[in-house]
Amino acid sequence: MRAMRTAVFLLLLPAAAYAQNLTGTGASVADSSGQARDTFSSGETITLRQQVNINATTQNSVAFTFDVLSPAGTVVFSQTGNAAPGTAGGAQSQLSGISISRFYNQPGSYTFRGKASLGTESVTQTASFIISSPNIILVYPPYGARGLSDNPLTFRWASSGATRYRLTVADNAGLYNAPYSAVDSGENFASYPEDPTDPRQKLVPDQVYYWKIEGLDAAGNVISESNVYNFSMGSATASLTRDVAVTRLDLASPAMDLSKPLSFSASLSDMGSSPEADVSVSFSLGGLPAGDSPKRVISLAPGQTVQLDFSAFMPPGQEQALAVACADLFDDNMNDNCKTLLVGNNPGAQQPAGGSGAQLSYDEIFQAILKRLGPDAAKSLQGYTFESLGCDNCTQGELQQVIAALVSGDAQLVSASVADAGAGTETPEATAPQAKTAAAGEQSGEAPSGETSFDLEPVNASVPGEWSGYTGPQGKKISTFVIRNAKQWAEVWGKISSEEVPKVDFGKSMIVGVISGSEDRTAAVRLLGQRRTDYGIAFDYYQIAAPAGASAARVPYIFRVYKRSDEKASLSRLDVGD
Repeated sequence: MRAMRTAVFLLLLPAAAYAQNLTGTGASVADSSGQARDTFSSGETITLRQQVNINATTQNSVAFTFDVLSPAGTVVFSQTGNAAPGTAGGAQSQLSGISISRFYNQPGSYTFRGKASLGTESVTQTASFIISSPNIILVYPPYGARGLSDNPLTFRWASSGATRYRLTVADNAGLYNAPYSAVDSGENFASYPEDPTDPRQKLVPDQVYYWKIEGLDAAGNVISESNVYNFSMGSATASLTRDVAVTRLDLASPAMDLSKPLSFSASLSDMGSSPEADVSVSFSLGGLPAGDSPKRVISLAPGQTVQLDFSAFMPPGQEQALAVACADLFDDNMNDNCKTLLVGNNPGAQQPAGGSGAQLSYDEIFQAILKRLGPDAAKSLQGYTFESLGCDNCTQGELQQVIAALVSGDAQLVSASVADAGAGTETPEATAPQAKTAAAGEQSGEAPSGETSFDLEPVNASVPGEWSGYTGPQGKKISTFVIRNAKQWAEVWGKISSEEVPKVDFGKSMIVGVISGSEDRTAAVRLLGQRRTDYGIAFDYYQIAAPAGASAARVPYIFRVYKRSDEKASLSRLDVGD
């Protein structure tokens, strides 16, 4: 008998043909109101949410696991046990009211990893989100300051990440029943009332007072708070023999790569008549203390200046940050104890100390002068030529420095005159006082307002999509604009200029602008650029004070085109007014 042989065939189906019963449909991170976001501050609470789809009903339940991974990739939060019935259709689970402070250990990008299991099947989904720390560093008055004579007393702090800030001042360390509390509009300083009507709010000499700052979100919730500092007031006749000042703050090299530590150089000087010992200088960037801060100066003689070097990282998620160097000494003139510098990701915006610009042509100087005189003066000067520069009481080098300061915006043009080249006499139609310039805080003899200075990129008259000049007063206070349509742009432009409305493609662009207020006595206003915040985008600007006695008949304005964004936008003033 012949043996029977049987062939056996195995049919292998592709993996794609396998009918999976569980599929993931999304993982997200939301704020306390349920709004999905990808940026949070360390003081908030969040909701973690997983969503899946079940193709066919099963007796098993869907088990959910919630993990949060730190920027280093380690698990800093984990929750298991949440479940949902295995009924066909959509299923989800969420954890609400998780305080970020439970797992937060450093600013950066965190990852929510959600895992759903149904029988032998499982699906993992992730969502990334950034956490920034709105640390609040109290700057002035420093801890333990005694005998202050400021009037008004202006509290200052360094912070980022909060929409508004609340100042509380009390006569006890617990801030119980505090006589004074006020919320600002998002600025990093607040002035105490000079003559409060409530007797409890008056600051009495030699009484120790306590103060702190709380950061608030858009809904008014507290998302961060500072330590509590104390101070006392003294008599207004205190002698000014002790005066230590941070006179300079510079980037040691251009900020080319913000992922690497940035190097800064601060100059500390004894401006008083008495020697100082053991002076501490602190440094922060974007509200975060530098790793090598504070630094100590063992001794400092009157007139002596020492240089201190600091290294700091740009806070994650920020395109610009404010660097602050402060001498922590309770001297007789606290207004010059701090220096600030705005640092951004534009490598051309910061120059190392001692840098110099290119030689300017006569035409470039003339255009700079026309820009500062305003559009009306520019029209009246049509047909004139700019042939020579002169200075009766200065050298050629000093003249060049003044002109460079004028073009960069560190000097203001007080007035100008036009001479007829043929007869050597002034043209009646364009007669004005002799041209003068004053470098801000130097040649004019007037110190810059406030305790801070900003070594920032000057406005360039040739920048496309930028318009600046002078117009009649539009109001007593500063007006700021974020314009996203042609109709609004035409309305605003018509108020400041009789020229044709500049064309802008609002499908791709938007315009941000500032018109100074008539009360500000401002010579120029500058837009610095944009940066991201926890709530959208912010545009920073600052104003340059006009020389003492200057007329306020015309006010400066600036408008600039930016790439369109429909996010919430706000404008933040960096300089400190008088």
